[in-house]
Amino acid sequence: MQENQINFEQIANHLPPEWKDAEIRTKIRKLNRTLSQKIVVLDDDPTGVQTVHDILVLTQWNKELLLEAFQHPEHVFFILTNTRGMEASEAARINLEIAANVLAAAGEKGYKVQFVSRSDSTLRGHYPLEIDILSEETERITGQGYDGHLIVPAFFEAGRYTYHNVHYLKEGELLTPAHQTEFAKDKVFGFSHSELREWVEEKTDGRFRPEDCVSISVEEIRRGPDAVEAILTDVTGNQPVIVNAMSYRDLEVLSMALLQAASKGKRFIYRTAASFVKAFGGISDIDYLSAEQMVAKGKEHMGGLVIVGSHMQKTTRQLENLINGTAIVPLEMEVGKILNDGEREQEIGSLIGEVNRTLQSGRNVVVFSSRKLVAVEGKAANLKISQRVSSSLVKIVETLEAAPKFIVAKGGITSSDVATKGLKIKKATVLGQAAPAIPVWLTGEDAKFPYMPYIIFPGNVGGDETLMEVVKKISG
Repeated sequence: MQENQINFEQIANHLPPEWKDAEIRTKIRKLNRTLSQKIVVLDDDPTGVQTVHDILVLTQWNKELLLEAFQHPEHVFFILTNTRGMEASEAARINLEIAANVLAAAGEKGYKVQFVSRSDSTLRGHYPLEIDILSEETERITGQGYDGHLIVPAFFEAGRYTYHNVHYLKEGELLTPAHQTEFAKDKVFGFSHSELREWVEEKTDGRFRPEDCVSISVEEIRRGPDAVEAILTDVTGNQPVIVNAMSYRDLEVLSMALLQAASKGKRFIYRTAASFVKAFGGISDIDYLSAEQMVAKGKEHMGGLVIVGSHMQKTTRQLENLINGTAIVPLEMEVGKILNDGEREQEIGSLIGEVNRTLQSGRNVVVFSSRKLVAVEGKAANLKISQRVSSSLVKIVETLEAAPKFIVAKGGITSSDVATKGLKIKKATVLGQAAPAIPVWLTGEDAKFPYMPYIIFPGNVGGDETLMEVVKKISG
């Protein structure tokens, strides 16, 4: 056991029992409808739909699409911003534009809006920037500010838990503080603290100190919604509120308390991982999708395509198992050549030809960026490298001559770019999940390949064999 690691079962066994209310999810759905509100989730990469189903995802935010989303019977919808793959100035511009457009559409349709800024469960992304922009624009347009912004990074499907204000990643029975994992060393969004009050101070450059944060403990949550509501009642001035959570029932109690507080005039905005969205929306459980649900109809004779851009060590291990454990054809894209203007076109052209031939022969193929990470000084420069690699992978999807029987994209930036630029998706429906935390979209009628299942595999999710297992499942 490493320093600061703790045993999950020991914590679970010492906690008070979960709040008992078998109808709480139904009550949450009813309260959402009573409040005439839509939960609008701004997703900074496409993996945020890891916990939901039958929900709309928009990749554009024009008036026509937003009005359609507000007319949809579900009270939750997602907007893919992909801002985790952008520089801060562009992320700010997009959040500003979306906030204005969403509030205008909501006003036209007579809905209130609950903004959720969904980001990474390993604490990466543009915080506090995105919360600041959404808060300021909402107050400018509506004249009403927020009492607090809740920070809820728990994501149980991927083993992310928050306890005593420390955010942990679970592997086996051990919980490791987030700052001791590879994710904290991210070249763009790295951090030094897992204690979330200290993380807030670090990310806000001292604007909020630890003592400025309100904390809601697991023990308080397990006393029920009224106990949590009492804490929320005293939150003012858009204070950071750290939420500890060890289970879905904890987040359901939190959600019930938030809705009760909202009915009495309290206003909050949210920076969360994916589990909160499911709880706050009162979204039901469904089984994982079958192989038949993840194969494009009429394309069963084609091969399937896997695109891997993430450079996480976890992804590399998963890729190795996929290649060694299946008959998939591996094609490596040399990043050094992609970054060289004189070699880029030849490298991409060669891969395009091989991918099309392999797919039409009925074999599966995986295209992956070379595993040696190319990194330079500066956040902006590293983002540019990621964007160039991603755009090269996208070019392969753009030039597919026929629809494969499935497409899996691995990594946040990669899967977003494949969706919006490669597959030209404007609107999709979340079918469900292929496996824990691995969402599947059904493309809309305007996509390059209409009504095709698209499997989004986050870079930081799953065990070493999960990618191999998912591809085997889809391939039958």
